[in-house]
Amino acid sequence: MADDRDRVTFSERISGWGRSIASRLRTWAGRLPLPEDGAEPIDLSAPSIPYYTNLSRRFSLASLLLFLLTFVFVVVALISSRSTLTYANLYYLVKDINASALTVQAQADRMEYPVSVSTPAFTRYRGGLVSVGSEEVSVLSSSGKQTLSVNVSYGTPAVAASDKYFITYGRGECSFSVFNAFSQIRNETTEFPVYGAAVADDGSFAILTRSKLYTSEALFYDKDMNKVADYHLNGYVTFLSLNPSGTNAVLTSVEDVDGQWVSTVVLIRLSGRITAETVSVKGAFAGVCGFMADDRAAVVYTDRLQVLRTDGTVIADEVISDRDITLCAVADGRTALVTEDSRSVPARQVLVYDKNGRSVYKADLDIQAEPTSASFGGNMLFIRAGASLYRLSADGTELSRAPINREAVAVLPSSDGSVLICGTAFATRLDAKEFPAS
Repeated sequence: MADDRDRVTFSERISGWGRSIASRLRTWAGRLPLPEDGAEPIDLSAPSIPYYTNLSRRFSLASLLLFLLTFVFVVVALISSRSTLTYANLYYLVKDINASALTVQAQADRMEYPVSVSTPAFTRYRGGLVSVGSEEVSVLSSSGKQTLSVNVSYGTPAVAASDKYFITYGRGECSFSVFNAFSQIRNETTEFPVYGAAVADDGSFAILTRSKLYTSEALFYDKDMNKVADYHLNGYVTFLSLNPSGTNAVLTSVEDVDGQWVSTVVLIRLSGRITAETVSVKGAFAGVCGFMADDRAAVVYTDRLQVLRTDGTVIADEVISDRDITLCAVADGRTALVTEDSRSVPARQVLVYDKNGRSVYKADLDIQAEPTSASFGGNMLFIRAGASLYRLSADGTELSRAPINREAVAVLPSSDGSVLICGTAFATRLDAKEFPAS
């Protein structure tokens, strides 16, 4: 880390010197005094004018010096960054430019992928889709074009993704793979089964497994895929998440102590000196956790919502005492709780909170079918129930509905208002116009 900081500082100094010298050259080149008042007028019809000849000579010399300065800067920059100028990095750069170009193509209404023997897993990725089946991992661009296909062998496929990378694994199986948009960049066999994974935008990632002595173990890797830390717990880890920058992680675990659930939230700082802060809650079962901002995480229990800073400070602790939390969704800036009370009509409500744990809105959900999933697309909340997909507006005042296939495997909203409905062999796209207000 010290070498990297020194290299950055040296490059910044060179850049600063270059800007200073260039500024001085421009000033010097244009600092030729104008003819004095009362002097003989300039004859513009003459073959050459001494004033402009001298000015041109100065600018020519300045441009030559600037070219030499640019050449020196390029040479110094190449020497100081020689460790990262490899064939592989240049190859990946070109491939990534091509992959990025595919994300801006026209969106396809239907995206096909190989049929899986077992239930496949899906995630939105760079405007397109990742499909993880029992025998093949497929990446499709937004236009439906397959950009990557890798053979795998998973009994229970699972996937976790960030904006730039994704991890595939078989839940309860001893292997995982890390991918970017165009290549499988790591494939590893583990000693113990993998139960979860998370990946950040910079390529750092975490794997949830166990060890010989502990019920749960979280393994953390940096962006160069070197293991930097492991964290052991006696309880069962229920969820694991990384913030987008990869600087912090949060995991939740539960443990039975004298017949009572004790939940532990662990907030781990992975940048600089690795540290961990823990928050324990007795008599509560911690489930889903995730980052609503780079510096704060939400933890959803069976009876409450906690919002914590990465230093372990509890910002909010909202107890839902009169209703059961049946579903939740954690996204950038928001957390939604779907609650139910069989004694009231309508029985279901949606509670949405901001990144500080303050209420954004509370809305009744007047639907008959049992909700089975909830997820955000931007600030809009999508709730699946039976053969219907419901959409709540950003302020919770407008509820709209679109019919979907009851056999769909996954529902994946996007911030643009569209939704991918993923089946076993293909995905169909629902646009915002297909959600008429009810």
